[in-house]
Amino acid sequence: MNNQPSFDTWTVVFLIAAVQGVFIAFVLTRWKHGNPLANKLLAMLLLMFGMTMGEYVLYWTGYIFQYIHAANITAQLPYLFGPLVWLYLRAIYEQKPLRYRDAWHLLPFALALIFYWPWYALDAETKIQVTRGKPGFPVSYITLRILLWARVALLLAYTVWNYMYISRQPRVSKTRSWALTLNTFFAGFVIAYTSYFVLVRFAFFNTSWDYHISAAMTAFIYLIAYSGYVQPAVFEGYRWTEPSTTVKYRNSGLTPEASRSLLAGLGALMADEKYYQDPEISLEKLANALNAGKHHVSQVINEHLGLSFFEYVNQLRVEEAKQLLAETSRSDLHVIEIAYAVGFNNKVSFNTAFKKSTGMTPTEYRRNHGKTDGVEEQPGAVGQ
Repeated sequence: MNNQPSFDTWTVVFLIAAVQGVFIAFVLTRWKHGNPLANKLLAMLLLMFGMTMGEYVLYWTGYIFQYIHAANITAQLPYLFGPLVWLYLRAIYEQKPLRYRDAWHLLPFALALIFYWPWYALDAETKIQVTRGKPGFPVSYITLRILLWARVALLLAYTVWNYMYISRQPRVSKTRSWALTLNTFFAGFVIAYTSYFVLVRFAFFNTSWDYHISAAMTAFIYLIAYSGYVQPAVFEGYRWTEPSTTVKYRNSGLTPEASRSLLAGLGALMADEKYYQDPEISLEKLANALNAGKHHVSQVINEHLGLSFFEYVNQLRVEEAKQLLAETSRSDLHVIEIAYAVGFNNKVSFNTAFKKSTGMTPTEYRRNHGKTDGVEEQPGAVGQ
């Protein structure tokens, strides 16, 4: 610890990031649109990250002795990081309010505060002496070790739990990309946090490595800041598109009038000529048919429909397939025949696209919505 308080480049960077984390948390609490619960949960997480980094900066610069009651004030906050990320993910996916039973996530934090309370109750002079390395820390070494590794274990457990939760959500959801990005950055922090307390036991350890924890926190804060800039819907508490069409097509040169005209032409081509039925369809072929540039066609599909080119084509194919499945029985038209009729050139891609759109296989859809002729699809057929 420095005798004279001072800043270096890294502590300045981390202090700025801490302040920005608190500022973004404030912005989220004042945001009037979207999902208020998700915004508040994310704000709490950013506020705690900012507070934790602020305390780290006080230690590294030596200012902790001037604000000694801030020492270890955030030590138990990591017990809340995992639950906040989990509750945030649940809020953006399910948009459910908090329930009383969610309070059990706070139990480890509450217990840790009770065990650590003797430190908080110390007077300033004793805290200064203990912080300088003098004996007299009021919590036993064993208790401190248990609290530390419980924090690490819970951070790791929640990170895995969050990934498992995301994996169970609909893969077509645009929220998925944002959820995975957020949890991956959080996982980076957890790895840095865990690595520090593992490596500190070895002789080669360098105390400056604890900067990595704050670096990971900084990355997380700037992820939120950047995402809120290029994708404002993040601050709505839901939806993440990859990438933002406003940013992606900022310099495309396609005017709003031309965009709407091209969209109308695209709709007419698909409705009148069923251009999607061409199994060899490509963005370039479609653009040629519309007498437009392929980048402009792609832009129109992205901006107006929120889909990629192939998602758009497959959506049209699946809609026609649903109609054919509902209007015919197996004796009239086999599922594989329908696949070819709407433009798919193999049964695997048809089955995949259909199930992604409807949540069921073509055979299941026909069974629920189509005509019956007493003939069941054979195992191994499309849709099984």
